[in-house]
Amino acid sequence: MLKGGLMVDSSGPAELYFESNDTSVEIYVDSISLQPFTKEEWISHQHQSINEVRKSKVRLQVVNPQGNPVAGAEVRIVQKRPSFPFGVAINHNILNNMAYQNWFASRFTVTTFENEMKWYSTESTRGREDYSVPDAMIGFARQHSIQVRGHNIFWDDPKYQPSWVYSLSPSELRAATNQRINSLVTRYRGQVIAWDVVNENLHFNFFESKLGWNASEVYFQRAHQLDGQAVMFMNEYNTIEDNRDLASSPARYLQKLKEIRSFLGDNGPIGVGLEGHFSIVNIPYMRSALDTLASAGVPIWITELDVVAGPNQVPTNSSF
Repeated sequence: MLKGGLMVDSSGPAELYFESNDTSVEIYVDSISLQPFTKEEWISHQHQSINEVRKSKVRLQVVNPQGNPVAGAEVRIVQKRPSFPFGVAINHNILNNMAYQNWFASRFTVTTFENEMKWYSTESTRGREDYSVPDAMIGFARQHSIQVRGHNIFWDDPKYQPSWVYSLSPSELRAATNQRINSLVTRYRGQVIAWDVVNENLHFNFFESKLGWNASEVYFQRAHQLDGQAVMFMNEYNTIEDNRDLASSPARYLQKLKEIRSFLGDNGPIGVGLEGHFSIVNIPYMRSALDTLASAGVPIWITELDVVAGPNQVPTNSSF
């Protein structure tokens, strides 16, 4: 069964075409249901989903020191901290900006470092590791009980490697990556809740091209061996943003996830990371993509959300 939808800016007669890149597949259309909805109906459904999924009933009983119920007691509840993980990225500028620190710590429960943990930041010169900045940022997060996602151990895009990596032979690169993963993950073991192990390994294959087809799987296995409590994430773009990008389609994502889990022997927590760099937001496609990814039964996180400015967007000062 295919599930999805479409967004249109006008009304009138329409023709729907169904096609597949696989010419051996025959497509039969048995039932099509088009259900239009207004913005108000969408908001109503949003509230209904929040009430069903994000809220629960709580029963309170006030008792005295002897354990007897107190009649007519007045109860006031103040939310001190949200349980739902919600955060933004931070960079090194937060370390010397108290206003930035106070603003951030009062709003968010999770963070990711923009560049400070990346390989080209911690080892810009071969053999000279410098973790002073991410150490300080980890300390800030710990001080304010903010959880940290480790981003990232490796990045499969050839553009984002330390400059000295490109001249290495395969054996030298293997030794360098072993040092990198052992050093980084061991240092922050127990201090991060997750690792983006090999960033964007559906679109790119720098390490696979140098070290073999299963390089990502090897790194996932090693990261789990070093930090068995953290969730090991894939992290990709266009999986929920653009249905034209077949390199990172939900089906391709699940295939790669299955390969990694098979290599791990289904041991250790693993997660789906979705970057969420939106230009035009196709809500029906996004919902169907998330439904497909949810079939894996693992955590799904939106890891890098941004939306290009456009018409008909909800003003930032609106409330729901």
